[in-house]
Amino acid sequence: MSLRQILGLTHADAALAHTDPALAHPLVAAVHERLAGLSLERAKFVAAFAGLLTRVAFADLEISPAERATLQALLADKAGLTPDEASAVSAIVTHQATALAGIDYAALTRVFNEIADAQKKEQLIDCLYAIATAQSTVSIAEDDQIRAVANALFLSHEQFIAIRHRYKEQLDIIQAMRQDYSR
Repeated sequence: MSLRQILGLTHADAALAHTDPALAHPLVAAVHERLAGLSLERAKFVAAFAGLLTRVAFADLEISPAERATLQALLADKAGLTPDEASAVSAIVTHQATALAGIDYAALTRVFNEIADAQKKEQLIDCLYAIATAQSTVSIAEDDQIRAVANALFLSHEQFIAIRHRYKEQLDIIQAMRQDYSR
């Protein structure tokens, strides 16, 4: 089975990739193909949003059932997808992250920078923390990934800290410091 078949892509997608560079990214092409009712701009947003959420979910090299459920809920709530569409996109991104050894996150960040305003970028960072807290705490690896995304989205340190502050009680580093202090 070819990679194109695994992702649910057709040969028509290869032709489209030549006309629109965004479709050259396998995740954008897969979302655009699977959710045929979405415009290319919406497919780019959904692919970048879902892919970057997956970056944090996969920070520990696995995506837990709780992270998968949170991913689907965020896709439905924040990206405006139906539950079936959210499930399909979740399956695409988790497959690419786990079975295909990764996603080109730098390209997805560029796509997100092109199409999202500051408010959407801040909303994404908030959603990244929601994914990270799906299993109750934010690991150092997840926090580092979120910080890297915030930097790549050109958010200021103040913007990042304001969002991160809302999740301070779930940060592993804070919990570890409290345990050390209580001894």
